[in-house]
Amino acid sequence: MKKKGRGMATIMFGYGYGEGFPDYSHASIELTDDEKILVKTAAADVGQGVLTVITQVAAEVLKVDINKVKVIQGDTHKTKNSGSTSATRQTTFSGNAVKMASEDLLGKIYYYTSLEFKSNYPELGIKDGTVFLNENPDKKISIWELKKLVENKGESLKGEATYFPPTYAPNPENGQSDLLYVAYTFMTQIIDVEVDTVTGVVEVKDVYTALDCGKAINPINVEGQIEGGTAQGIGMALMEETVIKEGITLNPNMTGYLVPTSLDVPKFHSILVENEDSIGPFGAKGIGEPTTIAASPAIADAIYNAIGVRFYELPITPEKIIAALKEKENCD
Repeated sequence: MKKKGRGMATIMFGYGYGEGFPDYSHASIELTDDEKILVKTAAADVGQGVLTVITQVAAEVLKVDINKVKVIQGDTHKTKNSGSTSATRQTTFSGNAVKMASEDLLGKIYYYTSLEFKSNYPELGIKDGTVFLNENPDKKISIWELKKLVENKGESLKGEATYFPPTYAPNPENGQSDLLYVAYTFMTQIIDVEVDTVTGVVEVKDVYTALDCGKAINPINVEGQIEGGTAQGIGMALMEETVIKEGITLNPNMTGYLVPTSLDVPKFHSILVENEDSIGPFGAKGIGEPTTIAASPAIADAIYNAIGVRFYELPITPEKIIAALKEKENCD
């Protein structure tokens, strides 16, 4: 017999290293001779999409098409430290560093153009790589033409920035801090499951997610993070178990250590709550690790709702479910 259940979990996640540890990202940006905008960052993209975010941030600030933006990533000869891709920090830290570097470059573009046009800053506009006079749009210059004029003067047209927000260690007496983490991400998930009371197999059917992501710079990426993170949470809740006996791992391969496959992925129904946070670029928040956290407690809650048994250890395997149901039957 299959029994249906629904569970819910709400989480909050402080991102960045926090607790007073030094945490920063550096970025630089410049114009190239082949009419591209080159961003230099050591931020490592391990599939979470930080390079997409960085590209969009630079393009938005400089008002150019994203195809004009190139990124040099993680080259130790050409980039400075951007910190680790961990602690859900790269969108806020490297995203802000790129935004600030882009703004630094934009300020120099306006400065040198105002010298060329003999105008003031407020009289200028920029679009599609061209700076122009607002009152006379026909008077214009491309930023790459401007680059050559600046270099002929023996100067350069580049931007550079470091984003280094402070955090403070907790008080050892009460655990409180003026700013423990740079910001917090919140998420709620409601998960529907079916539990087969004969085999003990749990099937996750639907996942409903509301994620406070600040500002979704790339909504498709954010939805992808929800789906990937939840899949990892499903693995934690139902499958992934390291079996160790006398110091020896008995399931050291993917035959014995099970992880979710595409056949285990449920239907997703996601809402992006853009409650803009002032910390991240354009109000964005880090959402990598937070998307993995709610699935396990929500699934455990849904299993309890379905069969009336509460589990306190993960993973909740079919063997544990069958044993728990037998014990419940004997008690009844």
